[in-house]
Amino acid sequence: GACANCVTSHTEACRAPRRPTRTFCAPPLSALSMPRKAAGAQPAREGTLDMLSARSSAVRARLGNDSNVSVDYIEACGDCFYLAIESALSEICGWQPYYAVAMQRQLVASQITDETYQLYQLLHAQRAEGFAFMQGVDSLEALRRRVLVRGKQHRPHKCVWADGFAMEVIANHFGVLLLVIDERVQESQMFTRIAPRGACAPSSSGEASELDPSQSLVLLHSSSREHMNLIMYNGKKLPQLGDLPAKLQRLWGISAARRSAGGSHTDGCAPLAHQDFQRFLGDGVACGAIRPRPGMA
Repeated sequence: GACANCVTSHTEACRAPRRPTRTFCAPPLSALSMPRKAAGAQPAREGTLDMLSARSSAVRARLGNDSNVSVDYIEACGDCFYLAIESALSEICGWQPYYAVAMQRQLVASQITDETYQLYQLLHAQRAEGFAFMQGVDSLEALRRRVLVRGKQHRPHKCVWADGFAMEVIANHFGVLLLVIDERVQESQMFTRIAPRGACAPSSSGEASELDPSQSLVLLHSSSREHMNLIMYNGKKLPQLGDLPAKLQRLWGISAARRSAGGSHTDGCAPLAHQDFQRFLGDGVACGAIRPRPGMA
């Protein structure tokens, strides 16, 4: 007989069983308006938390939501501290060869003493965090050579990240005040400062160290994974202490001293000239003792 869908007799196509019709039920409107739920509460990844803490809004919140605070993000290559310093120092007179990462590393290497080497060896033997770079370093000269290695050229895990000793050398050499927000420690100890030698004066109130308001400073944010970014204030990478409001100065336990009637304090805060840099490398300057801290990339 003839198929209802065909003019002629049944064909193979007509004999094939028909697929059952699927019925889709639309969810109620109330279900569509509800927010979706995650499959399960998953802990945030360490890298995600680290990234969130480095956002401008998060850094700004650490500094009382001051609208003048912004972040200049630095490449995570093992040279981040040195790159931040290079960028900040270059703001005033433009880039100079003695601001370069390679020259900063040369400066730090030249200041490493046998005492520093022995201390690093001890910390590595005790498996202190941040001193794995001492693996295979069997002499002072070997340590100096390793400090010279740039992360941008040899990958971050093959270079020595800047630690407290390196930061103090740089602060003393360039005469800059380093103000660091360190996410690796509890909030009460988060605000760390490294002042150049001779920069602090006794406070008249006894509450905060007084510094020259014209003191140049570099603001830095250190994430929980030891990466550093440069903090700008009012668009400046190398502001003066007097540019910061008193409430921000107090976070680091410092204050800008009032200028005397005779004028400003010593102007030794200016970055060193090239000839001074060469003399510094040649003569050497003994840095004050500072407990080494894990490096910052």
